[in-house]
Amino acid sequence: MICCIVAMDDQGGIGLNGTLPWHIKEDLMHFKNTTLHHTILMGKKTFLSIGRALPKRRNLVVTHHPELLQDMQDLEIIEDLQTFLETHACTEELVYVIGGANVYAQALPYAKYLAISHIKGIYTCDTFFPHFDENDYTIIKTEEFEAFDFKLYEKKQ
Repeated sequence: MICCIVAMDDQGGIGLNGTLPWHIKEDLMHFKNTTLHHTILMGKKTFLSIGRALPKRRNLVVTHHPELLQDMQDLEIIEDLQTFLETHACTEELVYVIGGANVYAQALPYAKYLAISHIKGIYTCDTFFPHFDENDYTIIKTEEFEAFDFKLYEKKQ
């Protein structure tokens, strides 16, 4: 089962120069609590921006150059993202896709869930979450925070 988890501003912005354009402690804690003890899947650039494997999670990194990450601890390399997504879309194991934009774009058609922190406001961004039609999803959970609203979307059958 695939779930894209992302924080985006009011225009779908998710990044600036390889980093988050905001620092919202509540959202970071929400991300941590949601993904803890689960599998997370990310692109190489996202991994390098984090700088390490996230603890207490199975860390999967998509790259065509595994030799660049061979010295990193606690990582599993995924070289064929398409096959991985096709295989895991129908399994019971929950895999959180955590970025970046290219990985989100490839994962979106396979994602049963979208876990989105809608950051209030518009930020300067150079990276955006791919467009999706909200009519294709049902909102099954909402939480309101001071700086963002969290919504869990489930793809309609």
